[in-house]
Amino acid sequence: MKPYFRALAVSVIISLLYQENAFAGAWMQPDGGGQIITTATYYSTDWFFNKNGGHVDQTSRYTKYSLDVYMEYGLSEAYTIGMQPTYDFVQNKGGGINARENDLADTPVFLRERIWHDDNNVFSVQQLATIPGPYDTHSQAALGYGQSDLELRGLYGHSGNIRNLPYFTDIEGAYRERFDGPANELRMDLTLGVKPQDGLMLLAQSFSIAGLGNATTHSFVPPSAPNYDLSKIQLSGVVDIPYGFSLQGGGAVDVYGRNTGGGQSLFVAVWRSF
Repeated sequence: MKPYFRALAVSVIISLLYQENAFAGAWMQPDGGGQIITTATYYSTDWFFNKNGGHVDQTSRYTKYSLDVYMEYGLSEAYTIGMQPTYDFVQNKGGGINARENDLADTPVFLRERIWHDDNNVFSVQQLATIPGPYDTHSQAALGYGQSDLELRGLYGHSGNIRNLPYFTDIEGAYRERFDGPANELRMDLTLGVKPQDGLMLLAQSFSIAGLGNATTHSFVPPSAPNYDLSKIQLSGVVDIPYGFSLQGGGAVDVYGRNTGGGQSLFVAVWRSF
């Protein structure tokens, strides 16, 4: 890993130690404030969704350990910026393959603008770009295709109470332009959050990607082909812990796909607002 990328990864992790519980979504961070969420994830798959969405067992197993730092900062009441550097450890083993790779993955950076809001609703627009990581794109355990993406996303958030139970919903739709090979994508993310008691938030989420079939490369970077569909369901809980931190734990399962691996993941995260 190149020294300046290593310095970036280390510096954002250290910044967490010197920075309360929030969920951003369509909402803005306060002017001059923000949040940092550091997440460790384990993902594994030994089967595949074929081109028709069928389940196909594999002789190989793909495993990924990830450490990412999601950061948001409020430039003003109407603008929030952010980024999410990720360091991945990948192993692709079986079927005559035994490949490993670890490095900084592609890093998304974004700007979110609030378009309209009232006491219970908010609509915002987000622009995102990805910066390719310095990993080896020719490895059989490559961390990505080594190209940049541009994304335009619309976000709608609603919060309220039902019989004194605070809740919120977040609905997001996006178009992602992927350059130099992979197919462009449509994305849809849904979140339902409830707070059954002070200091506890429960989240149910779904994340869906639909490839648009215009890939210009035949390269295959496990676990997904350059044109793929994938939908997953994720459940987690966030609990306040001492010294102003919050701890999140949960898991996700791939429920539908096409031309991609299907697996499960477990994760833990530390939240801090400032």
